Amino acid sequence: MTGLSRPVRRRVMLPRGPVAVTLWRSTLHPGGLIGFRAHRSRIEYVLPLARVFVLAADAYQQQRRAERKAAARARRNSR
Repeated sequence: MTGLSRPVRRRVMLPRGPVAVTLWRSTLHPGGLIGFRAHRSRIEYVLPLARVFVLAADAYQQQRRAERKAAARARRNSR
């Protein structure tokens, strides 16, 4: 794999509820960091990639729990 020596920037549209949020710039920094900046915002949020992975895994786990809880509630109400 090629090492990252300079920041790599991309623009992304993310669906979030009824509206899409535009990330004006997402940057992959050397050293395992990723930065996000919202459209028309000057604040850049920088996180280690390991932390982003943990946040994604936690969000997925919470979604699965909510789905199972809703399914159990639906089974209970149909009796």
